[in-house]
Amino acid sequence: METKQIVAIALIVIIIAGVGVGVYLMLPAAPYGAIVIGQLVTPGAPAGTPQNRIIVVGILDPMTEIQGEGAWMGAYLACDEINQAGGVTVGGETYYFGLIAEDTFESETSLDISKGTAAATKIITEDGAQFIIGGFRTESLLAYEEIIMDEKMLLFGTGASTDTFCQKVSGGPWPAPPGPNVTSNYERYKYFFRTMPINSTSLARSLLRYILYLRQYMGVVLNRTISKVAIIREDLDWTVGMSAFLNGYLPLYNLTIVKEVAYPITSEAAAFTTYWQQIEAAGAQITIPIISAQGGILMSTQYAAVQPKTMMAGIDVMSQLDSYWNETGGACMYEVQLQSTIRTNKTALTIPFWDAFIEKYGSDPLYTAVGSYDSMYILAEGIDRAQSFNSTLIIPHLEAMNTTTPWIGAGGNIAFTRTHDLWEGYIGGKIFSVALFCQWQAGGNKECVSTGGLVYPNSIVTAPLVLPPWGINT
Repeated sequence: METKQIVAIALIVIIIAGVGVGVYLMLPAAPYGAIVIGQLVTPGAPAGTPQNRIIVVGILDPMTEIQGEGAWMGAYLACDEINQAGGVTVGGETYYFGLIAEDTFESETSLDISKGTAAATKIITEDGAQFIIGGFRTESLLAYEEIIMDEKMLLFGTGASTDTFCQKVSGGPWPAPPGPNVTSNYERYKYFFRTMPINSTSLARSLLRYILYLRQYMGVVLNRTISKVAIIREDLDWTVGMSAFLNGYLPLYNLTIVKEVAYPITSEAAAFTTYWQQIEAAGAQITIPIISAQGGILMSTQYAAVQPKTMMAGIDVMSQLDSYWNETGGACMYEVQLQSTIRTNKTALTIPFWDAFIEKYGSDPLYTAVGSYDSMYILAEGIDRAQSFNSTLIIPHLEAMNTTTPWIGAGGNIAFTRTHDLWEGYIGGKIFSVALFCQWQAGGNKECVSTGGLVYPNSIVTAPLVLPPWGINT
């Protein structure tokens, strides 16, 4: 696949083929956090810091795609900040963080799971990673997670939303049989903590709450009944559960799903033209996308070309990037999409992080960047509290980050559930890991729009919703 250009400056992606041993020299900080595959970088650490004072954090992701690039950039920024602030002290000795990445190739259209498992094996056995951040595509992460769990090593999941990684095996008896999650086999999978995004069920619930608000808002503004919904989604595992949830709950609120499109990720522009024509013919008034990859660009461009009389609101990962406006030629205007973070006071750290990220990279952070940034700080805090680099000893200190004593992150107040998932919601005046609903508006501005208080308080809203001028189906 082609490398996606997601920042104003050109990211130099160096893929070193056939490297047998990870390089453990004290390398200078790569310019602008450029990704260096299979080599250790130590941004912010003092020159000459010996290797035995470096905590090696591995990034496992599709490193030449936006998800991996985002994870690297967020981790790199946090690493630089933590190291410049003095690192962490354990047993009276000062340690600094270093990063090393391996490409899992999990965004490829024809997924080869063995590439992900090979990357995980290499990052542990050859690169010497002590902790892991990353994971994007469910099918791949499920495979290489096992290698990390074998090593009893902390894995901070920053890209996959599928419930499976933390929740009980769907449909299984209780107690659940051993499976790939914290609930069904705690001792094996307790090393997994999800730090981004909220799980698929929580995303679906947030979407449901927003759709109910949007239905009411549009009904008042347009003076008509809003009751017809369409879904357009990637035909991938992670979208199946969300679709089932929406199909189960929307009818309970008198919302009829008049069309559902589950498209192959190889679909091209002509196919999306057809999809929108089908959605328009069905009379949909609200269309919910559930998309994580490049199909979002085609969806948005053909939406503007066809101009179906439907409001688009849902999940479109690529639209989180500020480059999306230019990539779609402004066709994404009026689209509302879930985004973990935007420049608003989600927490006291959100705007400082946002500004620092843009200053360093010249672009907005993807959700994986927010997740990896927070993961680095959570890891540093866990090491400090445990006074140990042993993942097993760190776990109780991460589990102590709950709704009473959350970790204040850039992406929200972070509290882990008993299954090591993210706590989602707005509780006691604290915004936890809620998804924000953001709309592309005139001039390429992206704004946080209201949910009527159903998902988050109006105090963090930055602009009112704008409906497409070509109208909405009756």
